[in-house]
Amino acid sequence: MHSQYAAGVAGILFSLLQTTSALPTSDPAPAPSTLFPRALDKYVDCSDIQKNKLGQGFADAATLARWTFDHPIDLKYAAYTHYLRPEDEKLAKAVWDLVQQNNDPTNAPYHFTVRCSPGGAECPTGSLAITDATPRALPAVAQMLICPAFFTSPETAKNLTSKSYKQNPGRRDPPSWCSPGQKFSDFETAGHTLLHEMTHLDALGAGAGLSPRGNLKSHGTDDVGGLSKVYQTAARQLKKLWDDGKQAPGAITPVENAENLAAAATEWYFSDRCGFHEITS
Repeated sequence: MHSQYAAGVAGILFSLLQTTSALPTSDPAPAPSTLFPRALDKYVDCSDIQKNKLGQGFADAATLARWTFDHPIDLKYAAYTHYLRPEDEKLAKAVWDLVQQNNDPTNAPYHFTVRCSPGGAECPTGSLAITDATPRALPAVAQMLICPAFFTSPETAKNLTSKSYKQNPGRRDPPSWCSPGQKFSDFETAGHTLLHEMTHLDALGAGAGLSPRGNLKSHGTDDVGGLSKVYQTAARQLKKLWDDGKQAPGAITPVENAENLAAAATEWYFSDRCGFHEITS
């Protein structure tokens, strides 16, 4: 995503240039989560069809985050080491926990609104969503703007139940997430995109213990610049820079980059469900 700062508002873009992936197993698909609708104050300017699409996407985002706890992510596994350092574990788990904590309708830890942009005039070309990372005091809440491309892009077309989780499927079997030879981009889901976007929220970042950054002093994650235009690839590149000691002090860390958190959760979910050891870019 690219960060846009204008008139005191941070716009976090999730571009169509990003690719994402995931892997499942032969286990039955998990029941849709009810987490995210509880954190939403309201949908604005969204049709019923759009609300249904977003509701499933938010439920899948919660499932991805919760999987790191129900099936604890292995810090030695590629799904973790591709994106995060050992010292990122505590903060990463705190972010994922806040994503899945909204299962409690009586005590949601943060709130936000979701607005659909019918004409897309507010959305830069290729953007899927723009999340306001500006710190806000209640009763004011941040807004996630959903762009028209979110509802038409191949990156957000699928959800976690779009395919089976049968390992080593035969030619006559239905499409499976667990088919061999797939790349990260083959596992893109709407839930991944929305998990990424949620981490940009200042309230979520503050609750997780992320440090405030930039002129806005936002606790939300950022989108690293200057690397690959493919967000998942850029996330791996950022991690490698830190591994190689090439990042200057004060530079954005892997756990402060939205895609590192989203990609790690996504890759772990599908790797664990499908029995994959690694998912290639």
